[in-house]
Amino acid sequence: MKHFILILSFIIGWLLWLRKIRFLEAKNLQNKNICLSVIIPAMNEEHNIGKILNTLKTQNYKPHEIIVVNDNSTDKTASVVSSFTDIDTISLKKEPPKGWIGKPWSCWNGYLKSTGDLLLFLDADVELSREALESLVTEYIKHGGLISVWPYQRFEKFYEHLIMPFNLIAISSINSFSLFQKSNPIGVFGPVILTSRSDYEKTGGHLAVKNQVVEDLKIGKIFLEKGIGVTNILGGEIIKFRMYPKGLKQLFEGLSKNMAFGAIQIGMINFLVLGLWFGGIYSSFFYCLSNSEYLIYYPLFALQIYMLIRKTGNYSFWDVVFYPLHFIFFLIVFLSSIFKKFILRSVTWKGRKINV
Repeated sequence: MKHFILILSFIIGWLLWLRKIRFLEAKNLQNKNICLSVIIPAMNEEHNIGKILNTLKTQNYKPHEIIVVNDNSTDKTASVVSSFTDIDTISLKKEPPKGWIGKPWSCWNGYLKSTGDLLLFLDADVELSREALESLVTEYIKHGGLISVWPYQRFEKFYEHLIMPFNLIAISSINSFSLFQKSNPIGVFGPVILTSRSDYEKTGGHLAVKNQVVEDLKIGKIFLEKGIGVTNILGGEIIKFRMYPKGLKQLFEGLSKNMAFGAIQIGMINFLVLGLWFGGIYSSFFYCLSNSEYLIYYPLFALQIYMLIRKTGNYSFWDVVFYPLHFIFFLIVFLSSIFKKFILRSVTWKGRKINV
């Protein structure tokens, strides 16, 4: 029975990624008169905001406007933004109104100030190549609807590599690259979202997800319910990010903030399928400790993990060899996230308490 479960789990892992994975490709935009508004929500992003604004200034395709929404930051975010010219800044000096969560509130205020025909929402930690904006707009011209991108993960410190299982979950859970997908994905990636003003207004935009901790999954569902197509892509060499550069505490806080909410949003069937895959991964190393009969599964799952992560981030050989460390950390964070949602009924992010 144990062998059957392990083999089934291994097969499911491949089925979740068996469709052709799409990467954003560098494209030349023919019509550079398209009016694009870039909106960046920023709360305590002094270490990131300068980098993304510099990359926006050097784009092959120049946006119509760049709007930074400074969400009541207590660090030097405002002063960094003020050092740039031709950047529109919105300063939110109070906490979000009742019923709103920080990021949707920031994005909504950015939309209200924007004037472009296309709206591009970017997380402040996103890193863009020179071709990024014209590649995104070209993708939109081809597919329409909503375009979202999960950036290639860039690491500088060891603890950042622990995000590996979360990366696998984030990419596989929305069914964009899975044989389990029937027609449409079940959500979108949050770091990079591009859509038209008209479609944003038709769906209600961030107003419709104002109280959602994992607003990206919900906004994708709303677009699909309105009959508007969704296209999810991986960033590849064009769009990257470094998510939690400030230490293990920031990484733990950021991941535990989202996990329980994300598990609810992806639906019961997807949750069970992903649970079976991850259950096999855990069994692959726990069974090995008790019985040499199961030793073969450790390298099998290590190979599978290597094949899946190698194009999603700059992981190392040691991430594959010691993958149990990453997944044990994942389990600890997941249990913490459940405790915060269902017992404490609140999460904390960047010093802001969010009641849920």
